[in-house]
Amino acid sequence: MSMMTTLARVLSVAATAAALSACSSKPVVGILLPMTGDASSYGESMKNGIDLALEQAGKDLPAGFRVVWGDDATDPATGAAELRRMAGEGARLVVAGTTSDTAHALLPLLEELDVIAISPSASDPSLTKDSRRFFRVFASDELEGRRAGRFLYDDQDKGSVLIYAEDSAQARGIEPPFRQVFEQAMGGRVVGRVLVDQPGWQREASDLLAAASPESIYIIAYGEKTIEVLRHLREQGYQGLVCAGSAFYTNQIVDAHPDLVEGVFFPQPAFDIKSESPLAQEFIAAYRQRHGHDPDIYAAHAFDAMRVVIWATNQTKVFATSEIRKTLAFGVKEFPGVTGIIQFNDYGDVHHNPIMFIIKDGDVLNYERYIDEEKAKIRERIRDLLGG
Repeated sequence: MSMMTTLARVLSVAATAAALSACSSKPVVGILLPMTGDASSYGESMKNGIDLALEQAGKDLPAGFRVVWGDDATDPATGAAELRRMAGEGARLVVAGTTSDTAHALLPLLEELDVIAISPSASDPSLTKDSRRFFRVFASDELEGRRAGRFLYDDQDKGSVLIYAEDSAQARGIEPPFRQVFEQAMGGRVVGRVLVDQPGWQREASDLLAAASPESIYIIAYGEKTIEVLRHLREQGYQGLVCAGSAFYTNQIVDAHPDLVEGVFFPQPAFDIKSESPLAQEFIAAYRQRHGHDPDIYAAHAFDAMRVVIWATNQTKVFATSEIRKTLAFGVKEFPGVTGIIQFNDYGDVHHNPIMFIIKDGDVLNYERYIDEEKAKIRERIRDLLGG
């Protein structure tokens, strides 16, 4: 081989490497949401939140910023294929992994494709422990399960519960910490567990309701399956307390089934529509103006996830995976979000303690604030009676 040929090849390789380096330095961001499939209602809310974050960022977006959109169809295999496509188009940072099952399918690819993911909603505790490339702005299932257990036993004085659960990563993440608090720590009794993916679950549930007369129900499922369980409970004439998981609630679910969701409690990660935070109120007002209704937790968390992504792209001088991870792990300090202060721990988690909500007359209300307001109304009535 001649010296000229060798030199030509070296120059060719160098030029290719330089081109790849230049390409990778451009801030290409992937957004992978469930726009179709079982979780499409969540995807719609998330897209609304992300669109608003991009619109508000406007001229603050870094030079060359480009978004690549994808639909995971609420299917792990489809999500994996879409992530591979996005990485091929230059995305090194993605908003992805919206359901825990889909997120699990993405984890191995993050390493293979050299990509960082920020999830707006996946909550299985193991996700951040299994990958150093996976961050999330949504609270872990461990926090939600423990809060629900304390609420039923301590706050509502319910000593027995019947669990309805899907066979999903989300349910498998919530149920153990719930049981740890409700059964082991507090001495409550779980009278049974109904797997709502199985044929004939309604008959099994009816038998348990009749035999055990549980004081409360805990439903750990996504929206449509939770509605099936609520319909079943209404048909059975169940009068006890019903608590659902945060994954059931979207605006579409509440609006479409007002009678079924009335009086249902659920823990919600750190987003209150009546928050006095100026940032939250600005977001809520802009969202209402744009969409004609209030944002739900998925819109809010996606809005925050996108804002963190935009901030990170502005702060990372070279848009390479290792640098992006450093920015997220060490640069995000008390980032103000509409869902609360965002700061990632060593695993890539945020610590947002869930708060309890109740649905009353179609409104989703902070339960503690609702109780305080009801007490204030009672005191006012008493004063009026005494004064009269």
